[in-house]
Amino acid sequence: MTADKSPEDTGPLKAFLQSESVLTLSVNDDKGPWTAPVLYVADNDLNLYFLSSASTRHIASLPEDGVIAASIYTDYSGNWLEICGVQIEADISQVSDSGRAAAAARYFKRFPEVKALIDNPANEQEKRIGAAFGKSHFYRVTPTFLRFINNADGFSSRNEWRF
Repeated sequence: MTADKSPEDTGPLKAFLQSESVLTLSVNDDKGPWTAPVLYVADNDLNLYFLSSASTRHIASLPEDGVIAASIYTDYSGNWLEICGVQIEADISQVSDSGRAAAAARYFKRFPEVKALIDNPANEQEKRIGAAFGKSHFYRVTPTFLRFINNADGFSSRNEWRF
């Protein structure tokens, strides 16, 4: 089923976004197309937050208008009924200083191991990783279009939302 949905119909989508953890960002630069997986956390308004360095290719290649494509999918286990995922068109922006504390609290609650790398690295490699994360910024992905695919609801079952 394909239809524009109201926010009241997003319960299964919100549950899916809360259950997954890897968002794949898609960008294009002078070297060509590029994708990058990042750990994310979702809020109740369907915004996705992730931590990344401004020097990474996926951040350095963001378009001036901030419009990107992204996707989130479950691992495939060999059962086509379990194929489930989201295709996203979105605006992306760096979280402002005033919003950083809230984004960090949400993100580190979901990924305490990342916070531990920053605050209490166990070895030299973790010190390097933690230092990089410590200098990174939070980014917000604000969907303008979402297509939720869930084969458990029927082959090629999809719902779409435009915001």
